[in-house]
Amino acid sequence: MKMNVIVNNTNGTSNSSSTTEPTENVTERTVRLTFYVATFVLGMIGNILVMVILGKKSKRSIHEMFIFNLAVSDLTFIAFCLPVNGYELFEIIPKIEFYCRFIFLMQTITYFISIYTITSMAIHRCYVIVNPYKPKMSTKSASVWIAFIWLISLIIVIPIAVVNQSVNDECQENWLDPYHAKVYTAALFVLQFLLPLCIIAIAYIWIGIYLVMNKGPQTSIGGRRRTASHQKKRRENKQIITTLAAIVILFTICLLPGQIAWMVRDFGSPKQQNDIEVVFKFSDILDFIHACVNPIIYGLLTDKFRKDYKDVLAKIFTCGKTTVVPGTNDTTFQMEASNNSGQQAANPELPSDVYSVDIKGSLEHTNGQQTCSDDIKGSLEQTNGQQTCTNNHEDFRL
Repeated sequence: MKMNVIVNNTNGTSNSSSTTEPTENVTERTVRLTFYVATFVLGMIGNILVMVILGKKSKRSIHEMFIFNLAVSDLTFIAFCLPVNGYELFEIIPKIEFYCRFIFLMQTITYFISIYTITSMAIHRCYVIVNPYKPKMSTKSASVWIAFIWLISLIIVIPIAVVNQSVNDECQENWLDPYHAKVYTAALFVLQFLLPLCIIAIAYIWIGIYLVMNKGPQTSIGGRRRTASHQKKRRENKQIITTLAAIVILFTICLLPGQIAWMVRDFGSPKQQNDIEVVFKFSDILDFIHACVNPIIYGLLTDKFRKDYKDVLAKIFTCGKTTVVPGTNDTTFQMEASNNSGQQAANPELPSDVYSVDIKGSLEHTNGQQTCSDDIKGSLEQTNGQQTCTNNHEDFRL
């Protein structure tokens, strides 16, 4: 895909656009603008959240390094494309040379980086699972790999910067020979779509065969801990595979229409080229969906990311403090708990993780729907993330 978005205002050698004003009716433009705003907010927040979660770690795994790179790529794509598309629903932006050579270049670069990062994640996971006893990739090697992804993506899209020019305030590809444009379009289809998908498919098939053929050690005397560790690792691998597979499937669904549209535009008949404009009109929506769904996939399919999401959001909305809310009887109360030495001296029979507390109403913890109802006067005990309110009558497990 030479240029992922704003296809109504871009053109190839044999397809010139003379659009001078938006052609959509007010209702359609309003709907699209609403979608653009929602997608922009969701994509920015989701990808920034991924970057914050991974960026605060002093040491990241190789898989997390690839996820971070994917979030950067998606965030860049959204930042460069969505504001322009939303603005051009109502007023056309005059295309100067910088716009044609740089903005469209960034759109295609981030497109390449996304698919090559996803491909790299599949290759790396395949190597780790199929070769569990071989030396693992170092973080330095992963950094070089990621840098190479950016470099090769830049090299591939350099022709776009060379041939793209501003003509009558529109971006136009000026190839010396129309045949060169067709060759480049076909090359992009192979390099940024067909070849990566083939590599990813082979990697997942290989992983699936390995997991089926290697069930792991059976439980034996003295080996339960090792077996449990092995089973936990297998569950983690399957979860990562499920996540990556979902990313790849959504990538195919979201970006295949645009790939087909570009091939038809350069290789189809005039009638086919005219019909395919409908696909171009809505392919940008699928592109933006793809740039937004990856953070959602991480949160829904990966336990670790789901926990990290909750931790970060809890800090954002509660400033790291435990909150207590009134019960149904509208009685307001506050709870303060500390394990300092003064309280321990005053109440020596309480261990360090048990605090005296008087509660009337209901107690709700921020990390879930954990409630103590009715009148309670006793102690709040916290052990391994669980809280118990006790009184003379009954225990309430939180």
